Amino acid sequence: MFNKKNFDNNCYALVKSQFSEEEINDFRIKAEKQLEEDESIGGLLKNNFIKAKLSKSDLLSKTYLKEIIMHDSIITLAKEALGSDEIVYFGDSTCQYGVGFRGFHRDNIDREYNSGPDWEGEYPLVRIGVYLQNHKNYSGGLKVRKGSHLNKSGKAVFLDSEIGDVAIWNLKTLHSGNAVRLKIFPSLSVNKFEKHIPTFLKKKEDKERISLFMTFATKSIHLDRYLSEYIYKLDSNLERIKASPITLEDKAFMENTGVEILCL
Repeated sequence: MFNKKNFDNNCYALVKSQFSEEEINDFRIKAEKQLEEDESIGGLLKNNFIKAKLSKSDLLSKTYLKEIIMHDSIITLAKEALGSDEIVYFGDSTCQYGVGFRGFHRDNIDREYNSGPDWEGEYPLVRIGVYLQNHKNYSGGLKVRKGSHLNKSGKAVFLDSEIGDVAIWNLKTLHSGNAVRLKIFPSLSVNKFEKHIPTFLKKKEDKERISLFMTFATKSIHLDRYLSEYIYKLDSNLERIKASPITLEDKAFMENTGVEILCL
């Protein structure tokens, strides 16, 4: 069950059992089919800094993955976290295959604490993560710094996501993906020393890491600025928008659920 008060205080939430194990297994099969399709049409982003494969277009335009972002559990969670029945989706979503970037960072525009317009008033932009493997007992999951959307930093916390759980966090939250768990002390967060940990001390990943990320917001000056300074400004994001045609039927479906579609 989602607790709005705890989410606002902590900057993140792990919502248990939003999907069944059968649904997650089906998503994995569809994600693998989507990867095959994207590779065949040149639909993956080229990135020399990470080994993970990233889809070029957004999830709502994907043949096999659009149903995830259209799922009632996802839309309901976004509305609950944002505290509104009228929310906005603007194409900021992707599917990631394999191990990607690791290290604490924020996803908003003004990433330095208390410096810039993002730190004035509430910041109604949230990201949802659906992980198609177990990260409670394995490496590869998400860590957040508790309360860091309101502070310079905070205690590092593993999100012990299991099959079917969904994570959600504010874009100002300090977070780190692809987290390393130690074999001996699996709940100990080693943070900046992760890249120096030898393989024999690490817990391995449950299986090949497949993760889906999607961003929602309510209309605000913060959303306007995120769109103008990030979505519309970077060539890679503009390329993603161009590569993300959605059908009129899918757009109508989303808007009938209270999700306004921008950019696409």
